[in-house]
Amino acid sequence: MRSRKLFLVILLLFLFQNPLDLYGQEKQIKEIYEYNYEVKYHQIENGQELAYIDVGEGKPLILIHGLGSYLPAWRQNIDALSQNYRVIALDLPGYGKSSKKVENFTIPFFAQSVAQLQDALNIKQSTWMGHSMGGQIAMEGAASYPNKISRLVLIAPAGFEKFAPQEGAMMQQFVTPESIKSTSESAVRSTFQTTFYDFPQAASFMADDRVAIRSATNFDAYARAYAGSIGAMIEGPVFEKLSSITQPTLIIFGAQDALIPNRQLHPNATPRTVAESGAAELPNSELMMIEKAGHFVQFEQAEKVNKGIMKFLKSN
Repeated sequence: MRSRKLFLVILLLFLFQNPLDLYGQEKQIKEIYEYNYEVKYHQIENGQELAYIDVGEGKPLILIHGLGSYLPAWRQNIDALSQNYRVIALDLPGYGKSSKKVENFTIPFFAQSVAQLQDALNIKQSTWMGHSMGGQIAMEGAASYPNKISRLVLIAPAGFEKFAPQEGAMMQQFVTPESIKSTSESAVRSTFQTTFYDFPQAASFMADDRVAIRSATNFDAYARAYAGSIGAMIEGPVFEKLSSITQPTLIIFGAQDALIPNRQLHPNATPRTVAESGAAELPNSELMMIEKAGHFVQFEQAEKVNKGIMKFLKSN
């Protein structure tokens, strides 16, 4: 009789625990993220499973997100662009709903992954559009796979700002998987604030998602991806390759970008000087500076960015 009562007490405690205590720790990142689009998957040659969306009809655009991000970061652009173009937005390996079992992060690896997805979709040529780290990946792709890429759209791209070896080493020492995992919720939300000139409420889902995945069983893998991507950007510079990229290129920067340039390492540089230094190296480029916009210029000033992109794609 006593053992039966003890069993009932344990059962009641189990049933009335906070559901998050029971199940929250059992979810992977891909189960926590909720996308507003039908997500498809493709396993590329290196064994990684890429998550992507494929919407709209017309000439293809491949959208490549930035450091620590995912394909929903293009939410303000996908619907507008897909009215006239076929829009493919993907989660890079290690991010979003894509595979997390990545051993070595490099910019060429990311570019190869995007190129393999393009091949799998039977797309001979496409425009690669990259934000931040995604811009650096797009430039690497244009240099490595020139026949696959017809145009480039570079939005606040990494790769224009050059870092001395000691500067790169300092950044890699500062951003580690351990530092990512120990970042507090308030620090996460504060970081997102700095990526905008005037943080819009519509962007709050990105901060919410970043906080939510801290409870995921594979959050360690995300932390490795984030830190590994810092190393990839530092160790895979593209600036010296820019003069060989002949595809028509649109460069878009927010005039108040607080991430590029790095204010601690390059206090005398500005978003415009960095943007102009890259544009000067690209032989077939045009620069669009947008006021009242930070690093996430494509989200914060979506209407201007979308119009600029469509005008560029329709030219020539």
